Amino acid sequence: MSANNYIQIKETSPDKYEVSERDYESEGELHTLGLFASIKLAVRKAEEYIREIEHEVEYGIRFSLMESGVVHGEEKKSHKDFDSWNAKKKWIDSEQSAVFFHVREVWWCSLGINIGFEQDGKGEKSARPVLVFKKFNNEICLALPLSLQVKTKEKTAHFYSAVSLEDGIPRTALLSQVRLIDRKRLLTKIGMIDEVNYKDIQKAVIRLCSM
Repeated sequence: MSANNYIQIKETSPDKYEVSERDYESEGELHTLGLFASIKLAVRKAEEYIREIEHEVEYGIRFSLMESGVVHGEEKKSHKDFDSWNAKKKWIDSEQSAVFFHVREVWWCSLGINIGFEQDGKGEKSARPVLVFKKFNNEICLALPLSLQVKTKEKTAHFYSAVSLEDGIPRTALLSQVRLIDRKRLLTKIGMIDEVNYKDIQKAVIRLCSM
């Protein structure tokens, strides 16, 4: 490649690129081209990040980033479709589960449609990510529902604890929502937190129960 040339990368179709060489007129033009390329790269990385999140929610579940107030500019509906969930729950109960789970793992879990302020699942499977907090046997465990909304209010901070899968996605364990679940509710494994993070969550649960 000559001194007055640069590599041009053109997207010919989704995820396919054409690489070519062309002349630039001045250092100023090269700087502008470099800035434009950097912006395109940043946009591409953002798109890939979004695709990773959508892939993680593989059952078509769009987990809301807003746990209260407004979702997509509309107020949350107070109506809960218990009849639909009851039909799904009967099907889940009739199935034989072959999943194996361990403490510290994060799973998509069919939490269902529940009463009042009990944490609900979302989407087709009425699902939400949970952390396996305590395993009793191969069938049941204590699980902590997770949220993608970071809780920052100091007066309620003791109800929450940060969860990290080291993927850049902020997650919070809802300590007051801890519940017993059967493995039949577990859908797909998302990942596993490290020992240090797990110990911090253990301490947070103990503090909450001691209040």
